[in-house]
Amino acid sequence: CYAIYELLERLGCRWYMPSEMGECIPQAKTIALPRQDVSGKPGTEGRVIWYADDAFKRRTRQGGDAFNGGHALEINENYVTKAQLAEHPDWVGQKDGKPLPNRFCWANPGLREAVGAGVIARLDKENARSISIGPDDGIDFCGCPKCLALDTGDMDPTMSCLSITDRFVSFGNAVAETVSKKHPDVVLAFLAYVQYTRPPVREKLHSSLAPVIAPITYCRAHAMTDPNCPSRQAIRPVVEGWGKAARMVSYYNYMFHLAEVTVPYPMMRQMSEELPILYANNVTVWSPETMPNFDSVLPGFVLAVRMSVDPKLKPAQVLEEFFTRFYGAAVEPMKRYWQAFDDAWNQAPEHAGCLFGYGRRFTPEVLKKAREAMNAALAACQTPVERQRVTLGDDSLKQFELFMKLRWDLFEGRLDNLDRDAAAWFNQQVALGDKYAPQYAFSAVGWTPKTPEGKSFTIGGQYFNCFCRPSYTDGSRIAKDFTVISKPMRQWRRQVDKDKKGAERGWSKADFDDKDWKTTDPCVETWSAMGLDGYYGPMWYRDRVKLPAIAAGKKVFVWVSSTDGKCKVFVNGQHAPHINAKGEKSDEADGFCQAFSFDATAAVKPDAENQIAIIGTRTFLNELGTGGLLGPVLLYAEK
Repeated sequence: CYAIYELLERLGCRWYMPSEMGECIPQAKTIALPRQDVSGKPGTEGRVIWYADDAFKRRTRQGGDAFNGGHALEINENYVTKAQLAEHPDWVGQKDGKPLPNRFCWANPGLREAVGAGVIARLDKENARSISIGPDDGIDFCGCPKCLALDTGDMDPTMSCLSITDRFVSFGNAVAETVSKKHPDVVLAFLAYVQYTRPPVREKLHSSLAPVIAPITYCRAHAMTDPNCPSRQAIRPVVEGWGKAARMVSYYNYMFHLAEVTVPYPMMRQMSEELPILYANNVTVWSPETMPNFDSVLPGFVLAVRMSVDPKLKPAQVLEEFFTRFYGAAVEPMKRYWQAFDDAWNQAPEHAGCLFGYGRRFTPEVLKKAREAMNAALAACQTPVERQRVTLGDDSLKQFELFMKLRWDLFEGRLDNLDRDAAAWFNQQVALGDKYAPQYAFSAVGWTPKTPEGKSFTIGGQYFNCFCRPSYTDGSRIAKDFTVISKPMRQWRRQVDKDKKGAERGWSKADFDDKDWKTTDPCVETWSAMGLDGYYGPMWYRDRVKLPAIAAGKKVFVWVSSTDGKCKVFVNGQHAPHINAKGEKSDEADGFCQAFSFDATAAVKPDAENQIAIIGTRTFLNELGTGGLLGPVLLYAEK
């Protein structure tokens, strides 16, 4: 099979995306081939792209031996049974002296021996090339003294905690030593992930162990060669360290933007600069996590798929060939279109995941440049297939233009039609997922919730409902049922409160002097952009707003459109309680990407300037690099 498609590729056949739309087959009356005797194999041992049809995978030579390194260790009694754990409670992890469910004590000799035996039992039945001993997902691990003693003191800055890689490798080595005696050729794989992403400092890897590097807590916008992105830069020594420590390495790249997958995300610079580095550092398996998003990541997919077969290809030549052959007469404007987005990703000093940095990255100027290029491409098309391909890009851009219109309407206080436009965006996303199902585009999958018509919500639509729609729905409610009495508050003075003594220092008081504090606009600047992506704790925000006259007896509320974590509000130095949908009061609000209202009736001064102080506390790892306020704040009153 590989030989057939190697021959077809040499004859100029290309498959850039699933379906006939992605085929570029030369038209020739005759075919001539010189006599040759060629032997070879793909440049990687394994190549896996998640979402594509079998024909596309076969033609692009996806497959080979990919390591099975997913979450497995504590799941479904894979290697150790519940009965064994009940008999040996010391095998269970601990936290603050109490059992930690679904975690093992990696330092325990009995547990190590039992896992080794469990792996052997599985292999005796399955005869697998590789098997995972990677821990289950999550960031809580055993904190017993024996486990802590296995750590080296190496700090993981993205997690704001010590790396536990040496602890895990010590455990993995013991398991590998047991397993390799009976199954010497089996690969024991594991994700290098969260606080065990960094390479080991002390431990030497057993030859059977294979890390699957999964840099989930690092910036996804930039390349690891970018001198202005400390987060992405940090991946390079991780790759180089594992490349030296392990006999074989797999790289689990994330080929979508984190928790917002509808944005055009070309990955051209990132793939062009990172893939050669990966293949020079013992990466033998290319195993990205992908989605059905050929609409948004097409150039990056082309690079990744072709170079996984032949790592010696030149990225610039691969891209030039792709643009020329795929877009034909529309090649030049489509180059400009994709480059406009690639530049926006790489040039903005913004590192947060999801949509929260889009206001800073995708300015009106960026979208204007992309729209002008797309319009020129549509006008340049000369054949039906060129128009099909460009129209796919145009449909993607139209969705993103509406997506950003919703963001700016929220930021600038145009609340009336937010819910209507959000419904239109969501419905169109579902329709596009259905329309372009053969192209594996617009993130339609079988496992999302379904519309009444049985259509996939799409992954992008599901994220949209989680992270965007609550603000839009509540904003439209306020515009309909209340009177907005302030402009959106976006220029805040801000101060980190690492020692949690801001209240003692009077930071909530109306007369506190905050002139030396830095300023921020939470609509366009995330904690990651401030260099606080690894910070977990409180941040204070302070601003003043002039309110109009308010009719007597009317309640007044502070509306916080979206937050990451806890939120507590003070108006003119007086605490304003949170009011939930049932009218119940609480000291503070707590939630992620939810809109909150706070009763300021007793504290506001009508027809006067009012001081607003907010303390936002990021309380948990969500991998997005956000915290505190995630949107505008405004005041509204009963009609």
